[in-house]
Amino acid sequence: MITDNETATSPTSETALSPAQAEELWSAVGRLIDRDYETLAPDEIADLALAVPALLPPDVRRRIVDYRRNAPNGDVLLLHGFLPEGITLPPTVEAPFAPVSGPAQTAALLLAGVMSLFGEPFTYSSLYKGRLVQNMVPVPTMEFTQTSQSSRGMLDWHVEDGFRDDRCDYAGLLCLRGDPSGASQYAQAKDLRLAPEVMATLRQTRFHVKPDPAHTLPADTPRRQIAVLTGSESAPEIIYDTHHIGPIDDADTEAADALRELHAGLDEVRISHVMSPGDLLIFDNKRVVHARTPFTARFDGTDRWLMRVMVCGSAVTFRRWGRRVPD
Repeated sequence: MITDNETATSPTSETALSPAQAEELWSAVGRLIDRDYETLAPDEIADLALAVPALLPPDVRRRIVDYRRNAPNGDVLLLHGFLPEGITLPPTVEAPFAPVSGPAQTAALLLAGVMSLFGEPFTYSSLYKGRLVQNMVPVPTMEFTQTSQSSRGMLDWHVEDGFRDDRCDYAGLLCLRGDPSGASQYAQAKDLRLAPEVMATLRQTRFHVKPDPAHTLPADTPRRQIAVLTGSESAPEIIYDTHHIGPIDDADTEAADALRELHAGLDEVRISHVMSPGDLLIFDNKRVVHARTPFTARFDGTDRWLMRVMVCGSAVTFRRWGRRVPD
């Protein structure tokens, strides 16, 4: 773990599987898949994933539950060793919604299963064709976009789907292939050290956020009006997206200045981690913003490949939607 600034006061919780534990877990999860994973509907994947938590090593499961209940060391959990040694993965897929094969199917179910400890895995019909477990991979012509399909450009600070009032509570990223240049970065809202007047401005509903370009939505989708910071001072929640948030009033220079101060403040408390195969990074999407540094994609089947699952932590909210893939 590399901490870019020693003022980042909340260390990330970390734990690891042993090689023997990873091998046993991988084999057990693989046996759960009794037909082609790609033929399963999102609800079927989620139902099958419910068997995974019981297969986790007890100490790892306890650490995950402790993080979910208490977040004792901060709002991010980093787990290591989820891929067995010597496993042969298929080539990196070419799109977030691309079908996966072989061991990548086991990885997808494993990720969905771990994330089921936090609530209900879900996605949106407008995002990557409604795929429950998504591939975070570089895509040609998308190198400089502000999406997970970028590579050569910096993917700047954001929360997942901040333009929605039903954005996920938690997100999990499982690394199948890493890249030494493509570091995941994250910053916790509670670590921010901003002037009181800046914090006060960010707590007012003087901002709006436009839809994430990864979603397929009508051009006239309205911007959501928000306060950037909400909640208690000790455990604040945050909505931020470097390129898609701004003052509601273009003449509100105080709000614009507060956003610039916030961006600089996030940089000051950021933590960076280069994801290695088998790393699973889980973060509280209400209290953490994240980013990714540039890397050079080769588009030859060996590029960086992460899988993502988003979770709704509230059973009441999930039942209110009435489906796992809401519009």
